[in-house]
Amino acid sequence: MGGWSGGSGVCACQLQMCFRPRNGQLSERGASSAILDPGCLRNVMREKIASYLEKAGRSLPAGQILHEVLNILSPNSLAADRVLRSIIGTDARFRRERGLWGLVAGRAASGFERTAALHLQLDMREPLFFRGAVHLPETGAAWEFQGTGTEKSWDSRLLERARLEAGNHLLLAWSHTELRHWNRLLRSCMLPEWDGDFLGLGRLAARVAPEMRPPRYPEDLASCLGLASPDIEQPAAMARFLAESFQSLLDRVPSSARAGLPEIENWIAEGSAKVDFSRFAFGRDFLARIPESPGVYLMRNRAAEVVYVGKSHNLKRRVGSYFTPRALKDPKVARIHSQLYSLECLTCRTEVEALLLEMRMIRDFRPAINLQTEIHERRARYGHAANVLLLVPSVDRVEIYLVRDGLFVGRNSVLRGHMPGKRLQKKIQTLYFRPRPAEGAAGEDRESEIVARFLRTHRRRLNLVDVDEAGSYESVVRRLESYLGDPDQLSRKVYYR
Repeated sequence: MGGWSGGSGVCACQLQMCFRPRNGQLSERGASSAILDPGCLRNVMREKIASYLEKAGRSLPAGQILHEVLNILSPNSLAADRVLRSIIGTDARFRRERGLWGLVAGRAASGFERTAALHLQLDMREPLFFRGAVHLPETGAAWEFQGTGTEKSWDSRLLERARLEAGNHLLLAWSHTELRHWNRLLRSCMLPEWDGDFLGLGRLAARVAPEMRPPRYPEDLASCLGLASPDIEQPAAMARFLAESFQSLLDRVPSSARAGLPEIENWIAEGSAKVDFSRFAFGRDFLARIPESPGVYLMRNRAAEVVYVGKSHNLKRRVGSYFTPRALKDPKVARIHSQLYSLECLTCRTEVEALLLEMRMIRDFRPAINLQTEIHERRARYGHAANVLLLVPSVDRVEIYLVRDGLFVGRNSVLRGHMPGKRLQKKIQTLYFRPRPAEGAAGEDRESEIVARFLRTHRRRLNLVDVDEAGSYESVVRRLESYLGDPDQLSRKVYYR
């Protein structure tokens, strides 16, 4: 079934290869009918299986069902499960749990008959490249697509078809992250973004079984729900798996919450831990007004003392992460909440400027939570102190930050396409290629660690010239001139180690 797409299917010749009929033969008329009309044969099989399970009143193994209903014997339970799944397809009346197949009671009474499952995979080897699929359980169809999210995708027709067919359905995905990336792909193909109903299965799974360990990835639902493990390399298979998982999760939701999306959303929210904003001098409306820009945030207690300083390339997302149900389980966040009263956000032009401002404020305010010994006694993990020239391009300029022994010691601005001036060249020679003081200030260890951690975390997306690797003053200047003389090189994030 390698070339199969858009629905479940099994033909008579496949059944003959996987199974041996109980009487040792399959009638010629039955075989020809299956080959001519496999869809009709599957419908007849499904109705017989449904009738048999309804009379049995309990779930049964696939091998027993095939043996009793279709008069065929399976070589093993794995083959029986595979072919029975192909026969049943996406029929919502059936459910497989812990190796047994049965009928779902009360499924038709729910308000979720029209759903579409979305799965997206991010290729870590090529950032912003996505592979995904949309699956419609009611028809069994699936559409696979891929794209970068930054330019028009070559398979935009499939993406357009998937968007069109999924309209007026409840969209199922693991989290809002998949929805956000899918909308990015839709925008790249000049298609309308998804504005319909949406339900995150990750939240639903955590609410359905709060006593079990919350699944981190969609495939973790297989062991939690007793389902067959999906092929994580196949987006269409994962989308079908999400649709099947949703039905299994829905069966565990109280009937009162199955009337529609608002009811199930309220039920999920009731089981989630909530942040008590009455203890703070701000509310959720303040969090909604925080800009999505680089910057620094300061958290103060009732005495207006700074207890924590942080920075982020997206203030809105980072600050908001402190006030989610998941964050409440973090001991560090719990300690921050115990002292937090007011919140202040300062925006910056770049993330590097935010890092510099963060270090200065930590040095000036010495907030208690930032200065925990368990956070700042990790210097050895980051290797030798960094000596680099960090280049941050803007529209018409390139900001050059000079880092010596892991500390920011200077900054220069150069027009894009221009060579480094004599003042900058002299500063490079003075800072990196002349004798230095033997010891630094007491607070430099902490700042050096912060810089080293930033460089290590973001190195693959930073433009920098490694002074230690260059070896000489002339080599550093040549590499810097190579960067500045080719503006496209900065945009491609080419860097020197």
